[in-house]
Amino acid sequence: MSPKRISYLGPEGTFTDQACHVYAPKDWERVGFSEMHNVVGALVNGDVDEAIVPIENSVGGSVIDITDFLVKTPDVQIRGEMLLGIEQCLIAHSGVELSEIKVVRSKPEALSQCREFLDTHIPNAARVGTASTVEAVYRVKSESREVAAVGPRRAADLADLPIIREGIQDRQNNVTRFVILASTDHEATGSDKTSIVFSFMNRDTPGQLYKALEPFARRNINLTKIESRPAGDELGNYVFLLDFVGHRTDPGVKETLEGLRDFAPLVKVLGSYPVSTEVC
Repeated sequence: MSPKRISYLGPEGTFTDQACHVYAPKDWERVGFSEMHNVVGALVNGDVDEAIVPIENSVGGSVIDITDFLVKTPDVQIRGEMLLGIEQCLIAHSGVELSEIKVVRSKPEALSQCREFLDTHIPNAARVGTASTVEAVYRVKSESREVAAVGPRRAADLADLPIIREGIQDRQNNVTRFVILASTDHEATGSDKTSIVFSFMNRDTPGQLYKALEPFARRNINLTKIESRPAGDELGNYVFLLDFVGHRTDPGVKETLEGLRDFAPLVKVLGSYPVSTEVC
């Protein structure tokens, strides 16, 4: 029997690669792609069994591309989730002092997450964006001692470069939530979460959102996340994304979802899966 295959956003050394290594058993084949649409496309095409993708960050919020993909793509379910602590490091040549650094490279989001450290310790260094944190780290190897990178610890290890400052992100509780996608979701475990999307399909009437959400409160179903996204067809039409505690097969959840369909013509269950509370 051939090992399972899982896709992730590469190259090796990214936070998604790190999450993949934490999640996937050692005998699985990990398949990295440089673009997110290829990561999820491999799953849709049946080239991999699962895909792991970032869906939400405690600082930056939802990953819009993944959210929109889940809304629009049939036959893909959330099977699991995991929480990964995001530690950004300043990576440079061995023995480099902060005063020597004239250029700092990284993905723009990573540079933004470390603004306070960079402003305080190397305010005059130019900040140059790259396609990924891994690219920034590997470019340091071929450049002068004046160039440093912001990136993950794993990228520094793979590039065989020292970390000269660790944990330089502005918020120390920076956590990214990853979801595991597959063709089916997870069976009930007794400690589960369900993600859904619903829309009123431009049927705008007073109190409709309250009517949609009131049954959750009445059945004591805890909502853990709610947000809206443009439906993409016309201005003013939105879809609502909801996470709540419970499995879609739980009697109370089933009744609530059936009732929701009376108010919302579009109701799609994105998946039920075990709740993750431990930050890796």
